Amino acid sequence: MGSASLYGLSRRSFLGSALALGACQPAAQSQTPVVSLPPLKSIAPFPVGTAVQAVHLTDPALARLIVAQASQLTPEWEMKMEYIVRDDGTFRFDAPDAIAAFARTHGLGLFGHTLVWYAQTSPAFERLDEGRVSFAQAYRNYIHAVVGRYRGQAVGWDVVNEAVAEDGEGWRDSLWSQRLGAFEHMVLAFQNAREADPAAKLFLNDYNLEWIPKKRATFLRLVERLLAAGAPIDGVGTQTHVAADQAPGEIARTIAELGQFGLAVHVSEFDVSLSRAQGFMPNRAVLERQQAALYAEAAEAFMALPPRQRFAFSFWGLRDSESWLKREDARDTPLPFDNQGRPKAAAAAWAAQVG
Repeated sequence: MGSASLYGLSRRSFLGSALALGACQPAAQSQTPVVSLPPLKSIAPFPVGTAVQAVHLTDPALARLIVAQASQLTPEWEMKMEYIVRDDGTFRFDAPDAIAAFARTHGLGLFGHTLVWYAQTSPAFERLDEGRVSFAQAYRNYIHAVVGRYRGQAVGWDVVNEAVAEDGEGWRDSLWSQRLGAFEHMVLAFQNAREADPAAKLFLNDYNLEWIPKKRATFLRLVERLLAAGAPIDGVGTQTHVAADQAPGEIARTIAELGQFGLAVHVSEFDVSLSRAQGFMPNRAVLERQQAALYAEAAEAFMALPPRQRFAFSFWGLRDSESWLKREDARDTPLPFDNQGRPKAAAAAWAAQVG
């Protein structure tokens, strides 16, 4: 199949190879596994997701764990613009296609992540020849190419990711906001995604909503404005990357406030870092207990939503050994399963609230 481009042309291109992010890290000491725990997807009355890279699916043990525990996959980075868009404006889909094929083979849902993100601007967009195609048309071509490729398979998309400024003072500046309008580029993204796949659920996704109340308030106002503008937004996502010293109650408060719109809610990138905790907890055992308590809080709050609003609860990986947080500190163990794929106390605490 020929690849598309920002210019809407069908061009033959070579497919790039799947790349892993970062080098292997030393294994951290495993936590004591629980004796027995049923598969998470068999317990939960909603889809259980996990982030994956294409390279993960070549590890037989990890692939078996994913199929056993998860019902939905989110590409960790290989559906992002930095992977798909080449410098010449053509697109590559080898890695996301591999993830999509694995999902189809094993009867798993596929969740697209992400279409528009302030942090990624392809050189092809930055030097776009508007004598050939307008910026708005290239933007539409990209969204249509990516969403359209997985139409009928992807159950939903993070359409706009991390739009709110970290301090909660308005929205982030980006190439997209500069060229298409601070608010307008978001509306256009949702409209273009809806055109490309009318059935997929479309999400606004952000992080640190639990940690920074002002940012959460700005996020909620943005949702209100998108709805008022008629943007076809179906759901809201809270990444929920938190540390073990996260104040109790804030995860639950965030999920409840996101649910007020009646939209689908996605806990989209869940993990609980031990290493990012500020250090006032005396030892690792205390951090692990607090981690388990936060897993339980998130699960309980998600279960408190009406069933129709529980889109999915997605972990940002299953085994500790694959976590992105390992690049910061190899000792971190933020995920529900240890390096060997054995369930931890955190997984048991989560399962106790959803089963």
